[in-house]
Amino acid sequence: MTDQVPEYARLQSLQALRGVAALLVMLYHTGTLYAVHTGQVLWQNAFRAGFAGVDVFFVLSGVVICCAHAEDIGRPQRALCFVVRRSFRLLPVYWLVVAMKVLKDGVSVPLATLLSAFLLVPVARPYITVAWTLSYELLFYALFLACILLPWKRVAALPLVALVVLPLLPLEGPADNPALQQAARFLFNGHWLEFAFGVLVYGLLRRFGAPSAAVSAMLAVAGVLAFGTAAAVGTRMSQSLIGQFGLSAHEVAELQGNVVLEQAVYCFGLPAAVAILGLIGLERHGRLRLPWQAELMWTGDISYSLYLTHGFVINSLLGVGSIRDWIVRQPLVLVVVWAAALLLASILHRAVEVPTLRLGGRISERLP
Repeated sequence: MTDQVPEYARLQSLQALRGVAALLVMLYHTGTLYAVHTGQVLWQNAFRAGFAGVDVFFVLSGVVICCAHAEDIGRPQRALCFVVRRSFRLLPVYWLVVAMKVLKDGVSVPLATLLSAFLLVPVARPYITVAWTLSYELLFYALFLACILLPWKRVAALPLVALVVLPLLPLEGPADNPALQQAARFLFNGHWLEFAFGVLVYGLLRRFGAPSAAVSAMLAVAGVLAFGTAAAVGTRMSQSLIGQFGLSAHEVAELQGNVVLEQAVYCFGLPAAVAILGLIGLERHGRLRLPWQAELMWTGDISYSLYLTHGFVINSLLGVGSIRDWIVRQPLVLVVVWAAALLLASILHRAVEVPTLRLGGRISERLP
């Protein structure tokens, strides 16, 4: 590599894309919750491609973890530092959101449900809706930790091969054991390829350096166009299927037969990886110019808190009859709902996320 890949915290392109991904997921859940509360599927279908924000997050995670910890691979003495930094990044805000939901529900939550939620056990219906993605994140961290623990530099990265192998294994749990079926769906899932795409992006940068400014621009444009085209085609296919079958609001979320959305790893994850490679290249050449870049950077800063809390805010506000009726009459009022979600995420980011990240950083600095 001609020059070292900077740590992810200094890559504005990655931070802005975090913001984009969080906003996409918020739109997706806005449509879903709007349909649940009103029975109207208009916004659910319009925002359904927002689910692709998850694919962006997974690719970003592959890049980010490599940028932050690639030098730790093959150095077992760095394992505890990795665990501390990742734990303080992932868990405190999440645990607080779990506690907020328990208080909001106001009922006795089964101990098994609480334990699975706090430990991020991959279950079919997680207590916090978005927690299923954190379960993938946690296992990716475990694979990377294995790379750090292996003391032989030449083979230390081998555990990451699982990211490619697992999706290729057509294994299913026994039909009479739902728990094992769920475990198989989790382990042998195509989403692992998206983490692999992110690792590959880092590997290309590490081996060959950033592409030229012209090539970077072409990659960024091609990735964004492919991603946008897939989103438009996927939305159109959903419209066609909804009209064909006359689905209710609750059935749209389980809609089958949309090839684009069912192949999201390739339709969204792969274009996201191409765009990320191009955007990092543009940034390295000082050519990064994004629309609303400052706003996207800010949204990227609060993206984790937003990702965890937006559903809580949207569901709570749509659950109030007067607000729901107002939104049905004036859909633009949804902007107020999104503003409330952004406000809560900003408060949580400043009050909880930043202090815990600093604490985790101080603890890790004192470790050998």
